Amino acid sequence: MPLEITQRETNGICFLTLKGRLVLGEESDGLRATIDKLLLSGATKIVVGLKQVNNVDSAGLGALIEIHRKTKAKGGQLMLANLGPKLKEALELAGLLKIFETCATEADAVARF
Repeated sequence: MPLEITQRETNGICFLTLKGRLVLGEESDGLRATIDKLLLSGATKIVVGLKQVNNVDSAGLGALIEIHRKTKAKGGQLMLANLGPKLKEALELAGLLKIFETCATEADAVARF
């Protein structure tokens, strides 16, 4: 199942909801391209909802690191919300939880901006 990315904006905050696999190939490339477009349009507050991501590999983790870095370089803030247990475990094993801002829900992310 390819990665589906649903995008919406509320009060200057861009929400991306991911569904499917975040893996090497068009899935991780699609996420990078989506973030690049948002940053070019001037977005600075981005929440990525990951509840429905059912598979992630090292390329997917790399894509998350890259979008975090790019957002920060543009003066923006990226938050990961609704981490499923598999994704949370992958981030933890890779030692990446400490670099990302994570929230249990989108509402929690909005409150932290």
